[in-house]
Amino acid sequence: MAIVGDMVLQELLRAHGVRTLKEFYTRLGMRKQYAWLLWHSKIALSWEMAQRLHREFGISFDELGQVERETPAKPRGRPPKPLPTEMPKGRQRRPRKRPREEGPEGDTSC
Repeated sequence: MAIVGDMVLQELLRAHGVRTLKEFYTRLGMRKQYAWLLWHSKIALSWEMAQRLHREFGISFDELGQVERETPAKPRGRPPKPLPTEMPKGRQRRPRKRPREEGPEGDTSC
């Protein structure tokens, strides 16, 4: 969570009179999905958003400047394979067979 001292962004907004997510996105006139990402600290605050929060809710820039994005969770799934040290150059092919050499005509050697 985004922390200001010991406060998360939700608590900071609640301390300034914003009680619900719906109130947050309606007062700022933003999409619900974007507001949810900010509310839950999944994305960092931009300078423009910090200005809007300051104007609308009266939150000081010092408090907003300390808000940080939540640390991303460890990625799921299998880790990627390491890159080979030397990349192969094209498709591997077998060498061509030499054509059978024939002797002079009439020569039958067996």
